[in-house]
Amino acid sequence: MGSDIRTGEMPAIPEDTIDLGERLDPTRTLLRRAAGGDQRAAAALVDVLGPRIHGLSVHVTGSSARAEKLAVTVLRSCLREAGDLAASGLPGEAAVLDRARRAAVATNPSGDVRSLVAPDLVNDRTRDRREVEVLRVLLELPPAHRALVESAAQGRFSYTGQPRQQNAVILSQALDQLVPFGGPPDVETRALAALDALALAEEGERLRLRELTRYPETAGIHRHAIEAAARLALLTTVPPSRDLRLAVLEGFGAVRTDGARSSPLSARPAGAAEPEPSYRGDYATPVLGTDSQRRMVGPPAMAGGRHSSAVEPQDGSSMAASSEAALPTGAPEGASSPAFSFRATDEKQRSRRDRRREKRRTEQGRRGVPWFSRTVAAAAVAALLVLGYLLSDVHHQLEESERLASAWANHTMTAGAQLVPGVSDNGTWRAVITEDGISLRAEGVVGWEDEVLELWGETDGVQRSLGVLDLADDGSIRFTTEESDERLFVTREMPPGNESGTPSERVVASLDPAVSGV
Repeated sequence: MGSDIRTGEMPAIPEDTIDLGERLDPTRTLLRRAAGGDQRAAAALVDVLGPRIHGLSVHVTGSSARAEKLAVTVLRSCLREAGDLAASGLPGEAAVLDRARRAAVATNPSGDVRSLVAPDLVNDRTRDRREVEVLRVLLELPPAHRALVESAAQGRFSYTGQPRQQNAVILSQALDQLVPFGGPPDVETRALAALDALALAEEGERLRLRELTRYPETAGIHRHAIEAAARLALLTTVPPSRDLRLAVLEGFGAVRTDGARSSPLSARPAGAAEPEPSYRGDYATPVLGTDSQRRMVGPPAMAGGRHSSAVEPQDGSSMAASSEAALPTGAPEGASSPAFSFRATDEKQRSRRDRRREKRRTEQGRRGVPWFSRTVAAAAVAALLVLGYLLSDVHHQLEESERLASAWANHTMTAGAQLVPGVSDNGTWRAVITEDGISLRAEGVVGWEDEVLELWGETDGVQRSLGVLDLADDGSIRFTTEESDERLFVTREMPPGNESGTPSERVVASLDPAVSGV
């Protein structure tokens, strides 16, 4: 059953068959075959992912013509680099759609933002069982959060400062419901991963995410966020108005003996047999299969039909013809059972005895390693992890120090900047107040046990919190923000900060330009 019925040889590439969940990846198989020059695999890849990429581009750009050009460009690049996409750590579908999303968002999104859960479109968007789960997650969100996710899925996210951070956390929570992120529950890592997965992260945010995802346990968060963003693209699917295969597959194929490239859609010689449709399905139900290693899977048995355990014909005829003959008269055309190719190891994996034998071999291999070697290896790995963490922490502190020093220098050189000395009996305080932001420095500050220092700003008698200050071990404080106020003061609050919205009466330092005579 595992070998070719005509030659007795195994196929060169192990093949997945049909998407039954997280176990199989038919898109990765198409990418592998397309990388090997399989023209029918390349055409099937266009049929499966073309509507997804085109629809995502339509929602982002607002133009069907621009979306078709963008879809052709992305699909061509995916075929050129099909081998790299198949070898990446992402599922094949997520890898292709991630490239398409970044290309679409880079065109500066325009047009209206469309609802992804409109009632009149639900019937057309539930062909894939995963779409039902995406719809359920969106409908369970509060209306404001749902609108935020729908806008971000279409490339719109114009927030800055603290609102940007808060909305990024909301996006990460929604994507986490589609594909669980796993890993440590670090809010910053999850929020930045969600922004980058939706191609909305800025340059500084991407650099910070790269630093946070250096280790495998955090890198998985980023990978799962990209998979979740690909799930959102299920609801933006819009089939193109014309067939994209001719435009995408132009020039794809092997070089003929005369030096010209054969077209994937070139005409067959006269009298040649019709090639078997190795790939069937569309963007909702991708299906793979070849003429070897066949099994019958499909609709339930019907009266007059042939039993699935019937003996295979020995005359070399195709089993597809047998399956068609087994259908009763008057059966619908689409009810024929499709055939799928299986890997050579499928039979072995379905044998309980072979699975037990493989398990025993694995356990014996583990027992064969001396305990001392395992202990030394574990200690070395732990030492490397600790050293990597320390180096990462030092690097982060150095970058933060450079950023704060650069912000102080920039604010000092800004026109109209006010250098304000602080009035305090606990350390030396200085601040630069400009229209573009505030920078604060303090030296020799003594902290209090179970209390934190919180910076407040006041403008026209209205007070607001600018954040909790980080007090270093040497008693120094460095702080900068893009917000601005007329005067500043620092108070002692209970950790993690004053949640009442009003400062306490325990003032530590006051930085008022009017009092200092600036």
